[in-house]
Amino acid sequence: MKTTLPDYLTSLNEEEIKVDSLCRLKNRFKTFDKFSHKGTRGHAAIFAGSHGMMGAAILALKSANRSGVGKVTAIIHNEYFALIHAQSPESLIEENKAEEINFDKFNSIGVGPGLGAALLTHSMIDCIISSGKPLVLDADALNFLSKNKQYLKKIPPESILTPHLREWERLLGPVDNDKIRIEKTIEICKELNINVVIKGHFSCLVTSKGSFFFNGTGNAGMAKAGSGDVLTGLITGLLAQGYTSEDAALIGMYIHGLSGDLAKEALGEEAMIASDQIHFFSNAFLKLRDNILNLP
Repeated sequence: MKTTLPDYLTSLNEEEIKVDSLCRLKNRFKTFDKFSHKGTRGHAAIFAGSHGMMGAAILALKSANRSGVGKVTAIIHNEYFALIHAQSPESLIEENKAEEINFDKFNSIGVGPGLGAALLTHSMIDCIISSGKPLVLDADALNFLSKNKQYLKKIPPESILTPHLREWERLLGPVDNDKIRIEKTIEICKELNINVVIKGHFSCLVTSKGSFFFNGTGNAGMAKAGSGDVLTGLITGLLAQGYTSEDAALIGMYIHGLSGDLAKEALGEEAMIASDQIHFFSNAFLKLRDNILNLP
């Protein structure tokens, strides 16, 4: 049965969205055991980067490492090992030969930022999907799916897709308005048991159960190259920590947008860039925790 959304979606109240976004996180944001260690905080893997696009990999890795996760492994071509060691020394590294990787040690896998179409072979995707681990699929991973739609039904349950509007249309076709876009996303999420973050102003999470939530943080200064790579790394890191897919996506959207808002306050919309968002993650996490404590 087709889902029909209410008409109020055409006149959303910005302040209400901001308040709802925060209140929604009250019982979702974790406080970790003081005796936890890197082995209990989760292990995220990031398939990313290619010639001319290693910046995307670095942004995703730095973002994941700032998420609170215990360990992050960069899965890249061996010619870029030295670059990753220099730019993201916290990250572990493995060569991107998917058939030789032991996926059992990972709690989540992010795929796509700067990966390039040439590296995304069917055999690589087969190996990643057959791992059964929850995936965060972005950028070139979404482009691969749009050209090989038979893989949509193979995506592990509760994985998260993070398309911007053009990537969404490549996957599901053009639509006339956001209301129809959300309705169509609800149908595909319920059918495939996946979650989709539709990126944009008031990014929208559609869950595998057919629920949808708007995010109230973020600003136009985030409309810069690399911003989506930052979100992918952040959500992948949260997912590895044991958050449900819904919670990881909601917290990820909120922190991503809030760090962008803090960057705007400090730097202005024009000058802020994607790496500034990562710089303000610590302030955003502290502010979120403080705001949650002060909720009634």
